[in-house]
Amino acid sequence: MLKSNKASLFLAYKSITRGNKGTLILTALLMTLAFVNLIFISSIFLGMITSMNEGSVDNEWSNIVVEPEEDEDYIKRVKSIQTLINSVPGVVSSSRHYIIGAVESYDENKDGKGIKSTNRPIKSINPADEKQVTKIHQGMVAGKYLDKSDRNKILLGREVSGGYGANFENEGLGGVQVGNKIKVLFSNGIEREYEVKGIFSTKCIGADQLAFITEREMESVLGTHNMASEILVKIDQTGQEEEFIKIFRQIGIVKEEIKPWTEYMGFITSVTKSFGMINLILGTIGSIVAGITIFVIIFVNVTNKRMQIGILKAIGIEEKIIVKSYILQALFYVVLGVVLGLIITYSVIVPYFIKNPLDFPMGWVSLDVTKDNLVISSISLIVAALAGGLIPAWRTSRESILKAIWG
Repeated sequence: MLKSNKASLFLAYKSITRGNKGTLILTALLMTLAFVNLIFISSIFLGMITSMNEGSVDNEWSNIVVEPEEDEDYIKRVKSIQTLINSVPGVVSSSRHYIIGAVESYDENKDGKGIKSTNRPIKSINPADEKQVTKIHQGMVAGKYLDKSDRNKILLGREVSGGYGANFENEGLGGVQVGNKIKVLFSNGIEREYEVKGIFSTKCIGADQLAFITEREMESVLGTHNMASEILVKIDQTGQEEEFIKIFRQIGIVKEEIKPWTEYMGFITSVTKSFGMINLILGTIGSIVAGITIFVIIFVNVTNKRMQIGILKAIGIEEKIIVKSYILQALFYVVLGVVLGLIITYSVIVPYFIKNPLDFPMGWVSLDVTKDNLVISSISLIVAALAGGLIPAWRTSRESILKAIWG
């Protein structure tokens, strides 16, 4: 077995070193591009998924959401619950919200003829707490963030304002600006007028469809105190939500519903599955193309060396040694391509996209290159190359000696 492997390795080495150098370089380049293509496609899809998930955590749901117990509209004793939550090691902070449906309207011409309206939910915030839990304050594109004492001010997402690159600008308020006054009809029948203090854009569609007023103002609208529709909880390590939920139960938060952010990702989960399917299809096609490329290269190589193969068989070289030598050649090409592809990926492509992320509707997207991605891409390329090298070598090596020698 050892002698057989050495013979195959020797034949492969001589075939590569004495072959056409241009063919060697071109084959290595093709394998490199095939590997980079597999990595790039899967990494860009993973990057989009990561961007959507991070956007939802950072701007809409945070890590954990506490909701009222069943058949209740509000969480009661909310301040004491927040105190318990904030006392848990690993909890960054928490922020409570009231949520109410509302119709926002803006009369651009001040004559009742140019009224634009939209039906978007309004949340209340304690600005100091909210800054510790979400990053909406970092997404201000006009005006200023709310202060705790604001009573007649409102903060609008770009989808509500209808401007600043809104995806659904026709469903917003027609491009309302900071300083404009809008009317808000709350679902409980109360109507109030607010001055637009600021407009934000997070590129998280769910967050950008919201409007915010202060907690103090909302409690005057609802006639409530020390309650909340939800509590958002920020933890220091995304991915440990279930462990923290268990801890919250243990310290006495037992009646309220407690859910991780992943349970609110219905639409994005569907998009993620679609991206995963597209990624799988494109990756499979890329692997097949790489296999076909190796097949053609080895087939041409074997065809041009049929006489040599016949002579090798005539002097007693076994078929399996010849076949194995061509498989080793295919393996050499693909391993060289993977190594060069890794160098290009980590020295050129990844640094470039870190500095220049792509501007997608769901956020800024960079490449998300994972170890699993690298391993799967490498293995799929190697398997495709081995299959591409085996078939033509096996078929030619089975020809009779005379047929191989005489062509």
